[in-house]
Amino acid sequence: MHKIILDCDNAIGIRRSDIDDGLTFLYLYGHPEVELLGLSTTFANNTLPVVYHNTLQFFEDLGIEDMPVLRGGRDFKDFDSEASRFLAEQASRYPGEIELIAIGSLVNVYGAYLKDSSFFEKLKGIYIMGGILEPLYLNGYLVRELNFSVAPKAAYEVFKHAKNITLLSSQTTSQARFTEKEVGELYAQGTGLSRYLKPIVEDWMDYLEPRYRQRCFHNWDLVAAMAVTNPDLFVTGPLRVAIVEKNFEQGLIPPDPSGKELLHPERIRDLDTFNRNFIDTLKLADKKCRVQYYPDFLL
Repeated sequence: MHKIILDCDNAIGIRRSDIDDGLTFLYLYGHPEVELLGLSTTFANNTLPVVYHNTLQFFEDLGIEDMPVLRGGRDFKDFDSEASRFLAEQASRYPGEIELIAIGSLVNVYGAYLKDSSFFEKLKGIYIMGGILEPLYLNGYLVRELNFSVAPKAAYEVFKHAKNITLLSSQTTSQARFTEKEVGELYAQGTGLSRYLKPIVEDWMDYLEPRYRQRCFHNWDLVAAMAVTNPDLFVTGPLRVAIVEKNFEQGLIPPDPSGKELLHPERIRDLDTFNRNFIDTLKLADKKCRVQYYPDFLL
């Protein structure tokens, strides 16, 4: 059983904000081998107040009442928050057991370290989604790094001090494409959750289609969760990277033979298996939710 805390910038359902944090939460929430201790909120996809209140509404919509939601730091220099205190407290309560998945800015994570300098040593591992090893283009579109660049000092300090880091770089997470085929399989489940997600997913794909010139989206953040639950789905190896504070302003974490060694799942072995695992686990999540019924004419 994996004891996990998800630190994220959940903006699912907010127009023109990515949906992958919310989908990642649902994957972890439904996974039979995950004990999700709580969700701590941060910023990147949107501001902290929007993310925090959106997450409360998301849980209310889905009838989720058994999951703590912690308010994180409001900006790149707010390291003292409910979320950072929660992270530090839980790491002390379960030393060597918690796997922290951080898929937004790293303000809360650095805040936990400031409260307890042994914080990182108490974690079983930390899985960080973000950063670019080199400029990344998707269908000719330059992808801007978000998670590190919005709070570069926090990102720098976390990478400087943390142990047992698994980095999910944009080069890896961009492989997690979810196309109309997979979307159709999700809708075909006919569950309350799939019906709830349908207008949200359709709106997000409508927004992305002109940019990527194809109807799909990338499940960036899900890769971090899947690296915890199904590491066998990845080709993973050590990677040494340069930890330079100024680089984090652009979210750049370039390979460097003399740099800090991290684990880096560099390739998804089988995208079909990856997506199937996700879709099947959402069906399990539906059984834990109490989703309001949405008539077909509203969809």
